Amino acid sequence: MGETDSGAAGIGGRVAPIGPRVVAVIIIVALLVLIVVVTRTASSRREAGARLSDSHSLNVGASGCARGIGSAPAGRVSYPIVNQSSTPQEITIYDQQHRYAYGAIEMLAPGASRTLVTVLPAGSYSLACEGDDGIVGYSDPFTVRGGPVEGVHRWIPADYGDLANAVSRYRRSVSHGLRTLAADTDRLLRAVQDHDRQLARTRWLVAHLDYQRLGAAYDTFGDDADKIDGRPDGLPDGVDDAGFSGFHRVEYLLWHGGSAAEVLTATRRLDDDVHGLVVDFPHQITQPNDVALRTHEVLENTMQFVLTGADDQGSNSGLATLAADIDGTRMTLSALRPVLRRNDPTLLAAVTRSLDELDALVTRARSAAHTDAVGALSGTARERLNGAVGDTLETLAPIPTELEILTTQDNG
Repeated sequence: MGETDSGAAGIGGRVAPIGPRVVAVIIIVALLVLIVVVTRTASSRREAGARLSDSHSLNVGASGCARGIGSAPAGRVSYPIVNQSSTPQEITIYDQQHRYAYGAIEMLAPGASRTLVTVLPAGSYSLACEGDDGIVGYSDPFTVRGGPVEGVHRWIPADYGDLANAVSRYRRSVSHGLRTLAADTDRLLRAVQDHDRQLARTRWLVAHLDYQRLGAAYDTFGDDADKIDGRPDGLPDGVDDAGFSGFHRVEYLLWHGGSAAEVLTATRRLDDDVHGLVVDFPHQITQPNDVALRTHEVLENTMQFVLTGADDQGSNSGLATLAADIDGTRMTLSALRPVLRRNDPTLLAAVTRSLDELDALVTRARSAAHTDAVGALSGTARERLNGAVGDTLETLAPIPTELEILTTQDNG
């Protein structure tokens, strides 16, 4: 009987020897399988840890601050919090030294629940629960284990002194801006008295942009804000309502053929109200959290009312108003710059860069359109502008959370 062919797979004869290349391939495949198994196992453990943190709520109340909080894997964590106390609570995750915050829930109302979601690197942490009665409680320390993770954001929380100084800086800027505003409404009134409608339109825009640059002060102004910059929305007779006054009333009359007497009456009232605000402002109160909050809300209002054309009464000056609102946002940011430089320099750099990019985009849009009318932009240009404002708002959004303090009987 003849010998079996050595190239056969050993059927009825010898098994062919395995060469070194085949051995190498087998080893590589085995290693790849091992990597996949280890990766899936680690992923499953992370997911299990995340699910564990989601599996039950942590209570804040008479029983303490988030009792029962346990360890978690490094990465994204979420903690459902229920406020069982009788006062609003602010919940913050701190590192072991209580210097840096890694996540927060603002003003959780009694009986309400919310989930605190953040990214934690390996380390030791605790939750702080601060009521508006000034009482602060802490959870037991808990441990986060694992390797390096991406997406971590930490900051140093502000205190009352930080915000009091920011308010002082901001109010000095507003006082200076109000003097400029009053001088410019005087000039507007003189143009109206001289029956120079074209000059009046030009001076109206100058004065209106002065007001827009005041930024965060709107809430401080109280009723004065409605008198000076109110819209006709919701008034029984709309633009003809006796309660419609201020810049937008004058705007409507200047661009819709209002009589000389109507324009004069509305402008004189505006000028009087502005000078009244100059007198009132030193006695008006700016709350500690207002500057940080308005840093975000200025451009939020711009997106809602300016870019939609909702507040335009004929001047078609939306892009100029947007540019002034960027200036107003910068003014609020300037007041907060010292505390942000210390507490969260990364956020300060990102916000500054975003505002600069938005400002440059608005400048290019105004130049290309040869007008300040938002409606004159092409569909593509308008989408790009709306997107840029939205991106800047997203960048600004952490400021109110990071710098907010809980106002109590001691500091309110």
